[in-house]
Amino acid sequence: MAIKLTRRRIAALLAGLAAGAGLGKSAAAQDSGGDMPAASTGIEPIMPSPPPPFHFTDQAGKALTLGDFKGQGLVVNFWATWCGPCVAELPTLAALSPKLSPDDIRVLAISVDMTGPAVVLPFFAAHHIDGLTPLFDESSSALDAFGTSGIPLTVILDRQGRVVAKLEGGADWNNPSTASMIRQLVGKPEVNMPAAPQVKAI
Repeated sequence: MAIKLTRRRIAALLAGLAAGAGLGKSAAAQDSGGDMPAASTGIEPIMPSPPPPFHFTDQAGKALTLGDFKGQGLVVNFWATWCGPCVAELPTLAALSPKLSPDDIRVLAISVDMTGPAVVLPFFAAHHIDGLTPLFDESSSALDAFGTSGIPLTVILDRQGRVVAKLEGGADWNNPSTASMIRQLVGKPEVNMPAAPQVKAI
């Protein structure tokens, strides 16, 4: 289930949940996905199309777009520290990431928390989220661009930079069926592709 996102809801949740610290206490231990369905059962293949334009930033404040990663397969997850389903599935994405890395497929976790690094970096540290690089979309421009108000939202891009599938709502990404489906959607690596920018995981 995806949580509907509005500015008023964000402000209320930020104030009432203290950046989601309580929601995520068991996040680090839930790399098995708990009772969530396998993402492979909910991923919706779509007609390949360019992603809508938006930008996000890395920990150093550098502006990035999905086009900067063309040549790699991408699993792009939009989440927030106060979103229960997001917190539940994030460790499964972190566990999936190193399994896809040898196939040159990158998992990008882009937070839409309004306070960005100030809340996300302590969250990653407190819940031992390893293998994912914290990325930030403090204006929620991506959700506007994709025409959705719900999170978590995950989109999959092939090596040509086209959106080929999406999943709305939380799921367990750390299972063989999901990894296999992503590899099929993304396709095999192409030779002589320019290197994508490297962003360091904390």
